[in-house]
Amino acid sequence: MEKQNEALKSLEELLGKIETDIKRAKLMIHNIVEGNPEEAQKQGEDINSLASKLLSYEEGEDVKVIEGVYDGYFMIGSDEKKYPVPMNYSSKTKLVPGDVMKLRVLADGKLVYKLIGPAPRSYIKATLSRSDENKFIAITDEGETYQLNQAAVTFFKGKPGDELSIIINPESNVDVAAIEAVISN
Repeated sequence: MEKQNEALKSLEELLGKIETDIKRAKLMIHNIVEGNPEEAQKQGEDINSLASKLLSYEEGEDVKVIEGVYDGYFMIGSDEKKYPVPMNYSSKTKLVPGDVMKLRVLADGKLVYKLIGPAPRSYIKATLSRSDENKFIAITDEGETYQLNQAAVTFFKGKPGDELSIIINPESNVDVAAIEAVISN
């Protein structure tokens, strides 16, 4: 029974990583379809450029430390690898693209993230809606659309039509926002 539980847990983690990869790919496809292929390319280039300037080192014999940049779904490490950031952590910490993070990889494989350099932030009012893929999104009064962390919407018990206070990085070209608060209708 214990091996079965471990196998299920491993499969759940693997599916979570795959879902995050799919979300990022859909975001890039969206930018290409909307006539912004250079935005899709630039999103990856800007974050990779910043991540390559960060550190990677050992803490003692058992802990590897990697610094990286949050891209809206992953932490892109200084080693140019993508590390999955749990949705609950990104929701609770209100991460926005461009945030600099530190990842400690423990001897047992556990990943421990910490925000070490917040990106610039702007707070905007928006309305909670659903995309064509039935995912929650935020739409501003100016018509700008931002992808949202689905775990955050669930945590705040958001419903389409609710007013939101969202957090964005005004210097980022990635259309992902964190939720500051949901004001129910």
